[in-house]
Amino acid sequence: MLSSRTPRSLRFRSVAALTAPVLGAWCACASAQDFMSQEMIKPGNETFTLNLGGIVNQFNTKLKLNGDTREGSDVDLESAGLKSSLSSFEVSGTWRFLPRHRIDVQYFSAQRSGGRTLDSEITIRDQVFPIGATISTEAKDHFLLADYRYSFIKNDDLEVAGLLGFYGGQFKFHVRAETNRSEDTVDTTASSTVPLPLIGATVDWYVNPRWKIAGSLAGIKADLGHVDGKAVVATASTEYMLVRNLGVGLRYMYSDVDATIDRERFDGKVTWRMNSWSLYAKMMF
Repeated sequence: MLSSRTPRSLRFRSVAALTAPVLGAWCACASAQDFMSQEMIKPGNETFTLNLGGIVNQFNTKLKLNGDTREGSDVDLESAGLKSSLSSFEVSGTWRFLPRHRIDVQYFSAQRSGGRTLDSEITIRDQVFPIGATISTEAKDHFLLADYRYSFIKNDDLEVAGLLGFYGGQFKFHVRAETNRSEDTVDTTASSTVPLPLIGATVDWYVNPRWKIAGSLAGIKADLGHVDGKAVVATASTEYMLVRNLGVGLRYMYSDVDATIDRERFDGKVTWRMNSWSLYAKMMF
C-alpha cells in the first residue's frame, strides 16, 4: 500500500507493475498470428474492449454522522488519519452492440484506515469530543460507473456521443472516538449505497488507427428519497494500440460526490472527491 508521502514516480511504477503481468498473459495465451497482427481494427468498428490495470486515487473526504438529538460535525477523514493517496486494481470495458450504441462499465475499490488525536472539537452521533480525544476510522468503498452512449457524430476521425448512466458508490465507515474516560466513547458503523444518475457527453478523436484521445463530462443533482446528492465526473484519456488487439492506455478522472443520506444504517452526509490516474492494458476485438 502506498502512503501519501510516496513519490509520484514510485506510485506510477507500482501501477505499471500491476499492468505488466496482464500484458504478458494475454500475449502468451492469444493466437500469435491474429492477436499480434499489424492490421488495425478500424476506429469505431470494435465490438468489445476490456481494460485491466491499476488506479492511483488522491482523496478528499468528509463524513457527517447525525445522532438522535444532535447533528454531527463534518469530519475531514484525511485529517483524521486516513491516507490521502492509494493505489488499487481497476477493470473497465465497453460493448458496442450497434455502430452508434455503446455500453461502458468501470469498477474499482478502495480500503483505508488510520487514526489521530483531535486538534478541534467534533460531534459524532450524539457525543461531543473535545481537543485531545482520539479518533480512528476505517473506510471500505466500492465504485461502479456505468453508462449508455449514443453517437450523434461518427466518422473515421471523430465520434461525439450523448451519455446516460449512473455513479454507484457503496460506502462503509467504522468510526471509534474516545477520551480518557471510558463512558465518553463512540464506536459506530455507517454504510450505504449511493446510486446517482449521470447525464453528459463524450468525445473520441481518432488521431490514426492506432492512437485515440478521448474526454467526457457528466453529472447531475438528484433527490432519490433516501439519498439527496450530486455527482460530477470528468475524464481525459489517451490510448495507443501496439498491435491489432492489444494496446496501452492512460486516463485521468476527476469525481465529486456530495450526498445527504437518510437511512437506518446511515444518517448523515458524505462528501467524496477524487483525482485518479489509471494505467492499463487494453484488449480490443
